[in-house]
Amino acid sequence: MARDLLIGFGVGAFSGAFGVGGGIILVPVLVLLLHMQQKNAQATSLVMVSLAAAAGFATYAIADFVAWIPAAFILGGGLVGSLLGSSVVRRTADYRLQIGFGLLLVAVAIRLLWPTGSFAETDLPTVTPVIALAYVASGVAMGVLSALFGIGGGIILIPIVVTFFGFSQQLAAGTSLAVMAPIAILGAWRQSKAGTTNWSVGLRFGLASIPGAVLGAAVAVAVSGALVKTAFALVLVVVGVQMLRQGWRGRPSA
Repeated sequence: MARDLLIGFGVGAFSGAFGVGGGIILVPVLVLLLHMQQKNAQATSLVMVSLAAAAGFATYAIADFVAWIPAAFILGGGLVGSLLGSSVVRRTADYRLQIGFGLLLVAVAIRLLWPTGSFAETDLPTVTPVIALAYVASGVAMGVLSALFGIGGGIILIPIVVTFFGFSQQLAAGTSLAVMAPIAILGAWRQSKAGTTNWSVGLRFGLASIPGAVLGAAVAVAVSGALVKTAFALVLVVVGVQMLRQGWRGRPSA
């Protein structure tokens, strides 16, 4: 119990600091340390993700780092994407999910470290029908990845809104967490029908994550910059490589 509470607090702090659900940390912990099956770990982590995201979002909202109108469009797409992803995950082998998860994390890390131009942070695009559809499409991608890999989806949403819509890092994190909680809980509920969601374990980690998420978000609001983004990318590389190794070892023998 003490170990789980400590892990939950740490994952919550990571979630709040970077605007992600924390599943990118909790899923490998459940698989590599607690020996939970990949699909069960992914579904269970979504319970924690929903609680951590809600706590972190509240902190960012108080600091006025939430883009409310874009969040509404992203949420609509995210709920649809979550339903699609939940259907796909039930038909995919564990080792394929692990390899895909690892590749995704490494790719996102490279994207975060790759220098690119973007909009000025204060120049968010006017919400035209085209921009609204782009927000919805971003939400679909977020929802699919959330259900498919047991993550909040922020690791894909944040690079998208920062690069293509001109969000600052804090605004991206707050907006990501705002839409993450309902998407994650929907994914957990959908996958519980197949018996893969362990609600008691997810709630134990989730309750422990709440104070951590508040603390992490408060720090991110006060201290931000390239160093935080670089540290985040390095964590993704380490976790991604570990999951790639696990999935590669779990491949069926020829």
